[in-house]
Amino acid sequence: MDVLTLQLRTRLIKAGLQIILLMNLTSYLWPRETALEEIARTSYDFIIVGGGTAGSILANRLTEDGNYQVLLIEAGGDPPLESIYPGTFNYLPNSQYDWNFTTINDGYTAQEHKNKVLELTSGRMLGGSSSLGLHFYNRGNPKDYDTWAHILKDETWNYKNLLPYFKRSESLEDEAILDSHNAIYHGTKGNVGLTKQHNKISHKYLKAFKEAGHNILMDTNGFHTMGYFEPILMIKNGYRQSMAYAYLSPAKNRENLQVLKETEVIKINFEGKKAVGITAVKNDELITIKAKREIIITAGAIKSPHLLMLSGIGPKDHIESHGIPLKANLPVGKNYQDHVSVILAHKLNMKSKFSSADDPHNFPWPIVAGNIALNKVQSYPDYQTINYVIPSDSDAILTLCSTVYSFNDDLCQSLYNLTKDSETLLTKIILSHPKSRGHVLLKNNDYKVSPIIISGFFNHFEDMDNMIEYIQDFIQVSKTKMFEHYNGELVHPNLAECRNIPVDRSAYWKSYILAMMGSNHDFSSTCAMGSVVDGRLKVYGIEGLRVVDASVIPIITSGNTQTAVIAIAEKGADMILEDSRKQY
Repeated sequence: MDVLTLQLRTRLIKAGLQIILLMNLTSYLWPRETALEEIARTSYDFIIVGGGTAGSILANRLTEDGNYQVLLIEAGGDPPLESIYPGTFNYLPNSQYDWNFTTINDGYTAQEHKNKVLELTSGRMLGGSSSLGLHFYNRGNPKDYDTWAHILKDETWNYKNLLPYFKRSESLEDEAILDSHNAIYHGTKGNVGLTKQHNKISHKYLKAFKEAGHNILMDTNGFHTMGYFEPILMIKNGYRQSMAYAYLSPAKNRENLQVLKETEVIKINFEGKKAVGITAVKNDELITIKAKREIIITAGAIKSPHLLMLSGIGPKDHIESHGIPLKANLPVGKNYQDHVSVILAHKLNMKSKFSSADDPHNFPWPIVAGNIALNKVQSYPDYQTINYVIPSDSDAILTLCSTVYSFNDDLCQSLYNLTKDSETLLTKIILSHPKSRGHVLLKNNDYKVSPIIISGFFNHFEDMDNMIEYIQDFIQVSKTKMFEHYNGELVHPNLAECRNIPVDRSAYWKSYILAMMGSNHDFSSTCAMGSVVDGRLKVYGIEGLRVVDASVIPIITSGNTQTAVIAIAEKGADMILEDSRKQY
């Protein structure tokens, strides 16, 4: 297959899915939208801005006891059918269910991507990015959370004290883990269904990584995280466990939960230094809604700082340069962090066909992941790897390269041509602890204009040096018996940046990294605890306003951000309820 045919097929399938959308096949799962007339006559205790991962959790928890009236406002609508099935995730990026954010073209990174920018897929629907992401459940390393506690001088944010919130959210179904010593780190009665991937096809790769000197683990969500493993996925009974499915659906009939969809909040309203309500746009009309207790911003690491800055909370010079009256001079939008990843591919001389790839209820390919440190006695990872095992009869390389990672057509075609008819291990090498930092900035004071996003990738020299070391460490697996048996070899796509540079030179790998890099879509830290919000997630200097999402993370975890946000939201709900009981 060629990349243009693949893109045409994808567009046709998306068009077909739009027709299916008219049948409202999934609408029964979600809360109904509240009429504006009912909104106007209702008095709300809490307004939650953003119905994504954190917003869905808070909407459930704050309405559980029936004592508080809650309004959830989401800019998008209901998740579509393709969001429900794990095997159809690739039809959601670059659609109406995606904010379609991009970084700026910095002239250095992403030069082999379409338009020389990184596409920052971010969910615009109930459940947010949990409704379109890749299902991985990976908390990271305990040291990540202990570092948060150290920064905040608040031990309630360490891993030991966050563990009950992880457990409370989980409904793990895996006999092997639950019969092991790791059972104490998991919950079985929570909202989010979890299953561990078990696939015999992965075994030969796990054996190769073991031969290469790595531990093989059953589970990495306890205190021991170092080694290779088959991941836990947010999938249960063949359905994606988005936070909309896990938290909003069970709460959809609660009388004290009301929901506005396809409604964008454009400003937080204040009386002095107290947040008292919001202004939103619904059907091109402005509406104003008040809250008696708190406004809770859960719009994510890009939209939360965008809204705060439009409302006058942010760096003084930046806010005032756009003609916005300053409410609080805080470093909103700074400290942007994300996991940079680099794509590698090893092809093996073997034919394969996986039946799971044809069933939309399954994640389409076997996965082997790893948390790796160059120092083998180190207890936390330097880098993570996610390895997809792609069968020889599949066009998945094209799908991932073109429609998910958004590389240029020529690069994707080259990679596909080099691997077709061979089983392929497609690998993402992920920098666990990047030192580079980016920014989210206002372009102007118009809410319709997306913010400027500067990824900052590789603006700290150590990140490039480290990534070269990590790639060279990883590719040692090609020297194992399994790879040698199947004539496994690292594939080098046709990259203009790398021509005439010997493969064994650091200069080659630097050029390769800049060409084959991308975002792991773990953006975070733009309203960080300790600088924008305090340890109870309250915005400094403003009464009645909190932020509860990935933007409050002070230092990015070595796992996937969404898993961390689940615990943040569960803890945030407890803090909000506790503070509310003290006030009245």
